[in-house]
Amino acid sequence: RRADAVIRLVARSSAPPLGAIFGGIGLLAAAAVGLLRLDRIPLTLCVFKGLTGLPCPTCGSTRALGRLFALDFAGALAMNPFTTLVAVLVAGWAVADLALLPRKRALDLEVPKPLGFALRVGALVLFLANWVYLIAVGR
Repeated sequence: RRADAVIRLVARSSAPPLGAIFGGIGLLAAAAVGLLRLDRIPLTLCVFKGLTGLPCPTCGSTRALGRLFALDFAGALAMNPFTTLVAVLVAGWAVADLALLPRKRALDLEVPKPLGFALRVGALVLFLANWVYLIAVGR
């Protein structure tokens, strides 16, 4: 029964437009960072980094959002690859939800349980690999 192991994107009328909501929040955050130049504050606001001297797993996210606001994708990837990847995925989800909104539908993801577990583990591995990268580059 290999058909059960497939990820499916479905436009559902019962699904809330979470992609559009998260995309709007992300757009507002990136605009605030870019317009207020929050990515250029000359001090560290990260408590973890302040206490340990090491970057936290999300260090560089504000600067990545600032680079994305300036449409500098390479710069955003250099600042925090995981944040950039998530932002790009959410942006795509938001565009899909906005396209479906006039038909009162939203994008929904159907993932079988075993594959869902594997995707969560994969996301955790990417998150931890991102942290190793941030430590290696001294973010």
